[in-house]
Amino acid sequence: MFTSFTVSGASLKALKVGERGVISRIRGINPAVADQLRKSGLSPGTSLSLEQRSPRFVVRTRQGTVPLTQAMIQSVYVRTKVS
Repeated sequence: MFTSFTVSGASLKALKVGERGVISRIRGINPAVADQLRKSGLSPGTSLSLEQRSPRFVVRTRQGTVPLTQAMIQSVYVRTKVS
């Protein structure tokens, strides 16, 4: 049975540990940060969950865990499902 839900968007840095999202956009980045994100497998459409915020911000994707720099965190926006 279909359960109603809404989709919300937020900066990646707004996620709480354990929350999941899908990268909706990457913005305001310089070429070096874009290259870091691409090499890490992070692009629009990538599903992820926040594993930890401290001492280092780490997300989990299908490919594994990815530690992020502050510039990477600020560039990524995600869609989240709110039940």
